[in-house]
Amino acid sequence: MVNMSGLKSEKGGLEMSEQASESIRAPITQLDDKTIGLISAGEVVERPAQVVKELLENSVDAGANRIQIEIERGGFDLISVTDNGHGIPAEELTLSVTRHATSKLSDAADLAAIGTLGFRGEALASIGAVSHLKVASRPLGTQGTGIVVEDGDVGEQEPEGMAEGTCISVRNLFANQPARLAFQRRAATETAQVVDVVVAHALCNPNVAFRLTVDSRPILETPNTEDMLDRLYDLLGASSERLISLTPPEADKDAPGDEKWSGWISPPDISRGRSDDVHIIINGRPVAAQPFLQAIRRGYHTRLMVGRHPVAVLILELPPDEVDVNVHPTKREVRLKNSWRVLERLERAIKETLKQVPTGSPATAEFPLGAVDATKKVPVQPSRVKSAPAWATPPPKAEPPIQTSFYQGAKVEEKKEDKPRPISTSPALQETLPGLADAPTAPALSSAERDLHRHSSAGHASSPLDEPPSSQEAEVSEVPEMEPLAQFADSYILAQGDGALYVVDQHALHERIRYERLRNQMANWNAQPLIEPIQLNFSPVQTSVVQTSRERLSSLGFGFTEGDEPLALTSVPVMLTGDSSLQEFLTDLVSELQDSGDDGPLTVAEGLADEIAFMKSCRGAVKANQTLTIAEMRRLLADMSTIENPWACVHGRPTVMKLDVDTLDHHFGRHG
Repeated sequence: MVNMSGLKSEKGGLEMSEQASESIRAPITQLDDKTIGLISAGEVVERPAQVVKELLENSVDAGANRIQIEIERGGFDLISVTDNGHGIPAEELTLSVTRHATSKLSDAADLAAIGTLGFRGEALASIGAVSHLKVASRPLGTQGTGIVVEDGDVGEQEPEGMAEGTCISVRNLFANQPARLAFQRRAATETAQVVDVVVAHALCNPNVAFRLTVDSRPILETPNTEDMLDRLYDLLGASSERLISLTPPEADKDAPGDEKWSGWISPPDISRGRSDDVHIIINGRPVAAQPFLQAIRRGYHTRLMVGRHPVAVLILELPPDEVDVNVHPTKREVRLKNSWRVLERLERAIKETLKQVPTGSPATAEFPLGAVDATKKVPVQPSRVKSAPAWATPPPKAEPPIQTSFYQGAKVEEKKEDKPRPISTSPALQETLPGLADAPTAPALSSAERDLHRHSSAGHASSPLDEPPSSQEAEVSEVPEMEPLAQFADSYILAQGDGALYVVDQHALHERIRYERLRNQMANWNAQPLIEPIQLNFSPVQTSVVQTSRERLSSLGFGFTEGDEPLALTSVPVMLTGDSSLQEFLTDLVSELQDSGDDGPLTVAEGLADEIAFMKSCRGAVKANQTLTIAEMRRLLADMSTIENPWACVHGRPTVMKLDVDTLDHHFGRHG
């Protein structure tokens, strides 16, 4: 017998497979030149800053010693790069805008040791595929010639009146690709990226004069120089004067390998919240600093705060055949043949250099701005809780110290005697709890326990009665109504309410109340005008970000001089008035603005507000061992209902312990 159902099933499966094949598979065809150009442009031309980078590399390779860059609206409307290099002959002009055409390579063997910045021969063709591109050039002793490429279509050559060199203009970038344009960042962010590219190439080529104009406003102008220190000052500002020349150890001179590190690094007290000011140059080529950051941090070791980065310009020279620059379309990433050896050399060089820098003491100013780390949150207990947590229980009694040494006769740490705690003697205590014995009813706290809050003994304590009432219009916490009874050990408030006895840590509670009040006040970042403007030694990149983010900075209380005057502060947030680390904080803030733009979160500012509120709340809160009146106790208890989380101090420790009637009855044997 023949299984017809099997045959039918098999036949049906074949029919479905054939239908699926016909519906999915498409024939292999050769793509047209325009589509190929758009695909290539997607890899090479990521953003306007990448266009500027490609054009600058061509100008440097052409031997130019003067380069002018002009952009409008972040580079989307116009990018113009003009140089005085050797130019492109008229007979090669059309070939220059053709894909995979270059004068920097002759055969495949040249890829093993690339000595120029550009080499792929696809930059101009890729740029022309997504913009209106015009290339005009005039070699020495010839007439100028220009050619236009619009959305990948190459036009005819025409005579061009111009000075010797090359002028390339790019207009309407990504206008023919709305999808690509939609993914671009705002113009101000792209402008900052362009400035960063120009600065990187200016650091690599001190013999070349650079001039950058943004929206008809000069942003950067650096004359050519033979002294690299002059170039550092032009680009990094006054902080460059404190940079330290990198000094490799003597032992590295005899170590194997031909790689050599040089450059400059900042002392540990000059740091940034981001790594934007770490510049790596390999054989005259600016590369991404990310692969080198760990080695740099190991070199600084503990001399650099967690989350901070130095200012550094590090130059690596090594044989061209030991570095592969052909690993990424943007050429910002390279591959080193002996990367482990190169990184170890860098680490040792930084350690050797920092030996000449004395280790300073940590800052002790009231507002330690330099210590604010955007990546590290202040240890503040979250304020937004739905309901009160479970009531804290007394901590377990500390175990006596044990001997941990195996050596006979090892000294065992002696337990420190507890200092006696004061006994509350206010009249209110005796009137409220008559018959209380003169002797304390509980053992005094140890010195370790009294130091739970590291700032509890610092600063001048303010009375709760002298502080303004909460700005909250309604109660925000579910706090039972409590009436103060007395004070115990001048540190704890005893209160009753809702059928329970409450023990309140007066310092911890006041600390939390002050933190919430201060943090709410700091949300506005009110500006304080300055009598005399504070001059800012900002780099061109930082100046550009300030100019394009004035409105955002103004909302944080920062005001700046207008017009062509040197950049200076005219107002600062009230909470930062007179702080010596103001410029360092502003530098970190500007760096974050460069990356996130006007719409992104500013973790540096939020971290600062938390830090200042944290410090002020600790210093101004009532202390342990401080006598309070009944009125002051009542005010503290009343303020509990005006904050969102009164159950924990800013350190995360409990503020209240509850003893309900049932617990007390059970303890005293009243049940059963």
